[in-house]
Amino acid sequence: MISRVLTALFFLLNSSSLVAQEFLYLSSGEALSVKKINEKTGKLIDFQRIEHKGMSVFTFSRNKRFLYIVATVDNDKKKLSIATYKILTDGKLVLINNAPISGRTTELKTDHSDKFLAGANYGKGTASIWKLENGVYKGELVQEIILDKKAHAVRFSPDNKTLFIPATGPNKIFQLAFDENTGKVTKTKSAIGPTEGAAQPRHLVFHPKFNIAYSTQERVKPGVAVWQWHPEIGTLGLTQTLTNSDDSRGRITNADLHISPDQKFLYISSRDNQKELDQIISYKINAIDGSLTLVNKFPTEHFPRSFTLNKTGEFAYVAGQRDNKLGVYKINKKTGDLVKVMQYETGNNPIWVETLLLNVEH
Repeated sequence: MISRVLTALFFLLNSSSLVAQEFLYLSSGEALSVKKINEKTGKLIDFQRIEHKGMSVFTFSRNKRFLYIVATVDNDKKKLSIATYKILTDGKLVLINNAPISGRTTELKTDHSDKFLAGANYGKGTASIWKLENGVYKGELVQEIILDKKAHAVRFSPDNKTLFIPATGPNKIFQLAFDENTGKVTKTKSAIGPTEGAAQPRHLVFHPKFNIAYSTQERVKPGVAVWQWHPEIGTLGLTQTLTNSDDSRGRITNADLHISPDQKFLYISSRDNQKELDQIISYKINAIDGSLTLVNKFPTEHFPRSFTLNKTGEFAYVAGQRDNKLGVYKINKKTGDLVKVMQYETGNNPIWVETLLLNVEH
């Protein structure tokens, strides 16, 4: 009996325990930086830095096992790739494959099965779907489909049956029927943006509970749009637009957007070429129908192309693409207001930032 107790105690003392730890990932200066987040202060602690030419936008697998990032083959800027990093049990990243792609993509997203990866080529006006083999991109292109120039973001619908591609210049959201078994897509009728007011959809996010999606409207005039999602036919219908600036010359442009974890607020980033009105703008989400009401505007680092919220909704992290700074903001969950608490220097051109909550060995 005593020996059994001692054996059980030995295994208990020597087995690793798991603790929740949130990490921030930042792509800048041709490097990917991984930082631990202090859950109480929002402060960042350097954890890992990976240098590789061409590092740009990235995304995570839905199961949190892999990170995919646009990079280059053999550090040759003319040979673009998608590198697959495995997320280890301690939260660190290790490169497991780096395979070529035919052109640059402005965003990456996996489908909900983690079997396929999608991206949009802004300059060529195409969307690509790549196959993942046990979570790893090894170079297999499933399909490249021609859309229109300035195709920007990629978003799979919550039911994994449609791939949406917001495109700024054409002022439309391409709607592609998606076969989650083969990875193939088929064009359907595109959702058209408004001809007046907030136009040119750029990024898109789905509400976690309502059949509603929100898009940033990039310019002329910049703003935000609300779309009704019809899952039975896989389409979006425009229901509301709000402008956040009277600028009609392209000086002010909107970029990224995120819903707070409690689903009370929508935040969008607004950029100013003249460095005077760089902002994060908050909107109240109606708890009944998902419609939006403008709440407030908060000055930020210069040209906030990318920003993110941590998973508890306590902090916002804003990357100033043109001043190479990362701002940390405390979020008031009742009012949605942001208050800057600290700022960090980044590498050149901080282009993408996201957080990930993991259970890591302790």
